Amino acid sequence: MSSQSRWVTLSQEASIFSANKIKISTSNLYHDDRDKLEAYLVQIKLYIKWHSFQFKFIENKALFAFIYLKDNAFTWFHHYLTNYLQKKSEKWEEEINTIFHDSQMFEKHLRRVFENIDKKCTAKRQLYNLRQKIFAATYSINFQHIAINTKWDYAALISQFYQKLREKVKNEIARIDKLNDLQKMIFRAMIINNRQYKRCLKKDKESTMSVILNQKFKKKRQQSYYDS
Repeated sequence: MSSQSRWVTLSQEASIFSANKIKISTSNLYHDDRDKLEAYLVQIKLYIKWHSFQFKFIENKALFAFIYLKDNAFTWFHHYLTNYLQKKSEKWEEEINTIFHDSQMFEKHLRRVFENIDKKCTAKRQLYNLRQKIFAATYSINFQHIAINTKWDYAALISQFYQKLREKVKNEIARIDKLNDLQKMIFRAMIINNRQYKRCLKKDKESTMSVILNQKFKKKRQQSYYDS
């Protein structure tokens, strides 16, 4: 396919985007933040999957992904894009052929440059520092998100999750038979935490009502004293 034909195809794709009122969000641009690479790739994959009819030619997947690259990430891809657009297909380098005709290779090359090579150690450090502050649900979501990259076995994850729960929640779980399933422990922790939180709110409300009633009673006694 000639450079001109490729540009025509790309223009046709752009017209489809416009016709379907699909807006390219500037909030999801990828610069070079290693911690945001995974989110960028997931968004691109989901978009392509749910709009597959817009990507008649496989090379347009890489071109579409390029739209979201910025700064250092844009600079990295610019060489491949220039080579792709200015040369005939038979003169393309093998690397360019694989990047534009195999979306997995595009991802592989991108990861090679921008992925956090210390991801496993970073995840372990984050998990060690993570603890339940208020809600077990929030803690559970963050824990599972980080745990994926630790490569720990189930027993280690269960132990770490339990250790960083709030003491009141841990005490309740300790009364139950030993849980050997992380998801069951997470579910149990959230139930216990929600119950404790509701009880705490109820006590605060009762305490507030008690203060109000005492103030009213005190005021009534004072009024009675002055009226007598």
